[in-house]
Amino acid sequence: MKARGLKRGAALASALAALAVALSAALGPGCAPEARHPTRVILVGIDAADWTLIDPLLSRGKLPNFAKLVSRGATGKLATLLPLQKSPIIWTSIATGMYPGKHGIGGFTAPAAAGDSVPYTGNVRRVKAIWNILGEKGLKVAVVGWWVTWPAEPVNGYLVSDYIQYENEKGIKLEHQTYPESLFKELDPLRLTEADVSDQAIAGIYPISVPADAVAGLEWVKGYVKMVYAIDETFKRIGLALAGRDVQFLTVYFQGIDSLCHSCWGFRGQAGSPLEGVIDNYYVWMDKVLGEYINLVDDRTLLVVVSDHGFRGPWHTDDGALLLGVEMHRESGIVGLLGKGVRGGARIPDADVLDITPTILYALGLPVARDMDGAVLIDAFQTGFLKSNRLEFVPTYETGERRGGQPMRSPVDDKIKKKLKALGYIE
Repeated sequence: MKARGLKRGAALASALAALAVALSAALGPGCAPEARHPTRVILVGIDAADWTLIDPLLSRGKLPNFAKLVSRGATGKLATLLPLQKSPIIWTSIATGMYPGKHGIGGFTAPAAAGDSVPYTGNVRRVKAIWNILGEKGLKVAVVGWWVTWPAEPVNGYLVSDYIQYENEKGIKLEHQTYPESLFKELDPLRLTEADVSDQAIAGIYPISVPADAVAGLEWVKGYVKMVYAIDETFKRIGLALAGRDVQFLTVYFQGIDSLCHSCWGFRGQAGSPLEGVIDNYYVWMDKVLGEYINLVDDRTLLVVVSDHGFRGPWHTDDGALLLGVEMHRESGIVGLLGKGVRGGARIPDADVLDITPTILYALGLPVARDMDGAVLIDAFQTGFLKSNRLEFVPTYETGERRGGQPMRSPVDDKIKKKLKALGYIE
């Protein structure tokens, strides 16, 4: 597995060296190459986003901001980890460029005493995430909602853990939701819960005007849509707020598409059902969210959009077994780059989730670690950019201080496990 990353890295270095020679001759002594690397990266994670769902909506003109990503940026399929893995594993691989055997996050929950289980927590991760590396290089970072980031760890900037989506239980104080701790009070007014979401707020997603008898027995869907919307809207608001604090790296994670695909996939094939369009409608809403982040892209910014996998829904094996949970995922998600140094309208071949961290490091002018299992997505960048920015390596960014550990219990563990069970991820 390690050889793959090194082989691709060596091939890339060789290709860049040849390209540099060719471009120097072509440009001549009086021509300057493309300007240097971006000074800000925005990484948007959209769980389960899938071109097979996006493309039909693009053809109907329903996703103008995804259309901008395709026409003005470089896009492609993003291969997930195989065999199919659970979201915390994949998102940690995206954030580290390493396989799970190195980073140490093994799923949604880990075994605990007396046959119990506890959700994986951030202290278990054994290697540095991209935000740790960049922070140590002096870049100010902001991390919002990323999987397995509670308890919030110290960073050079701000970290809003994935647990901020859970409203405090009555009489329970959940600490370490943010770093610094004081940030929680500043951001609390931006948080939404299901109870805060009006029918009108989700009118474009759920058909609020449908007669009650048309959705008899399915009343839970409206509440579920409100819950999913509340979480993503909260992360969107917080991300935009922190983007205004002069950070050089911002990442925001959105889980709504995955949640709705798991819960509402069956409605997509029910022609005439009032709930048939819920998932597609959520894509349309997510397109608007993407547009707000595209609006942040200027001549110093690189936007990276990724999903951890695609989605194909439940399916039957040859012997008739119904496969749910992670088996509903498709083997490839999406990747898109837009902004500084990117080839407009380019296609990115042979990309996978391990390549995101190396690509961000390269784009920011930092070396790629040889112990990372991914490689730089060279096809996303303009030739002039490649000429100006040499690919360099360091052996590792690890210093041995992250040794992993046991997951930490929290007051919301049972709530988290209940949610995972409802999605079919755990029993």
